[in-house]
Amino acid sequence: MPNPYRPGFNVPPPAFVGRDGVLASVREALDVAALDGRTPRPLILTGTRGVGKTVALGEGAALAAERLGWPTVHVEVRPRRPFTPLLLERLEAVRLDLEHTTKRGKLGPRVTGGKISASALGVGAEVNLERGAEGPTTADPVGEALAATMVVAMREGAGVVLTLDEAQLAARDELAGFTAVLQEHMGDDWPLVVIVAGLPSLRDPNRSVTYLERGEWQELGLLSASDARQALMEPAAEAGRPLDAAAADLLVEASGGYPYAVQLYGHHAWRASSGATRITVAHARRALDAARHELEDGLYVARWNDASPKEQEYLAAVATLIVRTGEATGPQVATALGKAQSQVSYLRDRLLKKGTLYAEGPRLLFLTPGMADWVAGR
Repeated sequence: MPNPYRPGFNVPPPAFVGRDGVLASVREALDVAALDGRTPRPLILTGTRGVGKTVALGEGAALAAERLGWPTVHVEVRPRRPFTPLLLERLEAVRLDLEHTTKRGKLGPRVTGGKISASALGVGAEVNLERGAEGPTTADPVGEALAATMVVAMREGAGVVLTLDEAQLAARDELAGFTAVLQEHMGDDWPLVVIVAGLPSLRDPNRSVTYLERGEWQELGLLSASDARQALMEPAAEAGRPLDAAAADLLVEASGGYPYAVQLYGHHAWRASSGATRITVAHARRALDAARHELEDGLYVARWNDASPKEQEYLAAVATLIVRTGEATGPQVATALGKAQSQVSYLRDRLLKKGTLYAEGPRLLFLTPGMADWVAGR
């Protein structure tokens, strides 16, 4: 029987739970664009890695495809690489797809190959483009490509969803130029829904751009206990091997509501119960050990190595306090390091922006479950 759980980043889980607010905002934006005839303000999703930002983008694209038949232009920003060339290609691909024909001419891009594909980000087209030597040039290629795509979309009675993932990796000037184009055309009432996703550092005042500041911001965090339980129990029941309530409680507590960990624990519980008709507490306990080893060899090491030596000192102090006293606060960590709080507050802020730590009131906690014990034991 296939394992219904999907541990991994950028992988849609079998049950998309705990994100009703995001889906409601996407529906509202689609209604504004399709029914009110206005371009809605952008939706910006922030959160640490592993909380489902990319999956939420895919769900938004799926909603647009299912409700309206609209295509999605999806771009993922890569480290130290401009995203504009990929954006231009994807816009052109969607324009050609909307026209239902391939045009060859003297001006503009010429299609030399491609494919149609379906994924979590909807149905779209990927094409290989070759620009003619005599093609038109413009000081604003993004504006020209977006306008051309929207003209065809409106002519076909459709709209477009544009999703930009890992936006925190974009160079500020390039991101500002892209959003300036969007802002310039707000008055044109294009049926265009823009959804941007990135780490919490996207809110950094030194990186923010005006257009996004005026958008609708939603922060994706940990799942509640009830949502985590649903994410574990629903796939197991639908796959024909129900998860006992006591086993679910054990896995929910161990996962800490971290979406990636929820899938990882469910995955190992399913494997441990191979041949059984139900997933029991015994299976869940075996899953805890297997998942913990995987976290230690993967996420824990990656998050630790991503920290500078001073950040590692701060993390070690947080972990020691949590293990010894059950909690850690900013002032307590500063005292443990023999520093004034103002001297180490920048380390706290950097680790919060990276998503290694998160704040719950005055308390500091590790986002990845079990990492405090691992760090304290180093």
